Order: sequence, then C-alpha cells, then structure tokens
Amino acid sequence: MAVVASTARCGLAASALALLVGCGDGDRPPDVTAAGGAGQSPGAGATSGDAGDVAANAGATSGGAGPSSGAAGAAGDQPGDAIGGAPAGPSSSRQTPRPSLTVPGTSAGYWEYLPPHYGNGALYPLLIFGHGAGQSGNGTTELTRVLKHGPPKLIAADQWPEDRTFIVLSVQHTGSGCPSSQEVDDFLTFALGKYDVDSQRVYLTGLSCGANGDWNYLGDHLTERVAAAVLIAGNAGGAFATAMCQLGSVPIWAFHGDADTTVHRQKMASRSQPSEPATRARRPEVHAVSGVGHDCWTMTYDLSNPANDIYAWLMSHQKN
Repeated sequence: MAVVASTARCGLAASALALLVGCGDGDRPPDVTAAGGAGQSPGAGATSGDAGDVAANAGATSGGAGPSSGAAGAAGDQPGDAIGGAPAGPSSSRQTPRPSLTVPGTSAGYWEYLPPHYGNGALYPLLIFGHGAGQSGNGTTELTRVLKHGPPKLIAADQWPEDRTFIVLSVQHTGSGCPSSQEVDDFLTFALGKYDVDSQRVYLTGLSCGANGDWNYLGDHLTERVAAAVLIAGNAGGAFATAMCQLGSVPIWAFHGDADTTVHRQKMASRSQPSEPATRARRPEVHAVSGVGHDCWTMTYDLSNPANDIYAWLMSHQKN
C-alpha cells in the first residue's frame, strides 16, 4: 500500500513537506497544521508522467465579472443557454483546439475546455495541465497528441462531469526537454488575463515532463499564483534545490510508483536533498507501492480509486 513519507521539518511546522507515493490505495496527504494556525499544506514530493485528469466537486465562484475576453473563447463558438455562457451537454462539445499563434497574448498551442455556463459573468477555477514528453509537438498539426492522457483525454471522451467546473487549459510544449519555469509562468500570465478566472483558485497538474515543469515553476514562485498542485511521476529535485524548506508552503499532492524506471523514486529522493548545509532540510523518506511503474497517472486522473479524489482535494484549497 502507498505510504505517506515522513515530513522534512526545517525547524518550523509550517514548512512540513508531505509526500504521497504510489497510486494504489486511498491514502491522502494529511492536513499540516502551521505554527500559529491550521492550514492544509501537503507539501512537495517527486513526480512526473503523462497525465489523465478527471473530476472535482467544484462550483464556480460568483461575485464580479472577470476579463470579458474570456467569454469569447470556446463559449463564443457555441450557442449559449438560458443561464448564460457555454451550453451544458457532453464535455467534448466544450473542448476546443487553439493552435499556436491563433490566440492573441500567447504563441502556445493548447486545448481549451470551458465549463457549462462559462461566460455568464461568474469567475471559475483554473486548472492547467502539463503533458508528458511524448506529447510535445508543433502546437498546430500535432496538437492532437495532447489528448492522449490526462484531463484533455477524459474531456474528449465525455468522461468529465459538468460539476467539475474548472476551466481546463492543456498547453503543448514545443521543442526538446521539459517545460521551463518561465514557460509555465508565461502561460499562467496569459490565462489569467484571457479567461474569467477566480484568481484564488488557480491549480497546476502534470505528469512526467509536465510535472517537472510544474515542480520547477513552484520552486521559483511558490504560492504567488497557485493555490495547490497535483504532480505525478516527476522529479522534484530542482524545486527543492531552489526553494528548500519554503516549498512546504505550497499544498502539493505528489504521486510516484516504486517500479518507475523512468524517474526512479530513489533517484528523485536523492535529488530532493538541498545542497546548502546551513539550511538543509531532511529529504523526504520515499515509500512506494510495489509494482506501480511510470504510468501512475491513469488511475490518478480517472479516479479508478475514488478515495484519491484529486479534484475535490484541489478545490479544497484556495489562496487567502
């Protein structure tokens, strides 16, 4: 069974780092009580992979209209309904390809999913998905590769419930390697300006290479914009080296299989050791599920084990 790793203390309860490894059981990261008050902050772990996203019991935040340009997205391509905005119905009908250089404000190609009623003046939670290395492409004719795993796959298959009210943007990385921290930051800046986003509920999720990019972004920016993240089969070493104990301020639910030979859990754990002796945090002790390989994401995103409801967990966090 999966085990939650021992926390890295860094001298403050508020900076505790909790790591959930293994996708097979129903364990969830514990709430970490910070010195001076309660807070939910499951901390950083190792992750990476190819993601498959699904549901969250999420409601749109009403209260003030966001940037009106967002309503001109996929909702603007379809007839609205009586409540306003994008119509209800199969999730695939509200997922739209946005090829590279076709949307002002970004050069990225991405898939855009808008929840029912988007465009009615309410603000909605934002979920940005980072794919694995095999789904990189040119942002135009190869954009369909992004539909192979994770939330965009589930949305395309009409397996994304209407009450999972995230705006889901699945951006395609171009070129070699994994997304950089700057690439993630640039797309976040674009998305927050383009769409009707509740800025207190901005979330990241990614698998393998996409998780690596998210880890590095969080190492650089911590909670500047992001309320929580679910990262799968990635390498957290760079984030730990950059942020050290401060990474514990970010609610992160990380998954990793102990049979992963692509991003081995021991390799990940060793890279999670900060290099500065004076501020060194004890590295997380990684415990894993026997027999779970690199594809730790399919069962995580499709909620094969409903006890690991990552979507409800994400929505339980928002920035103050």
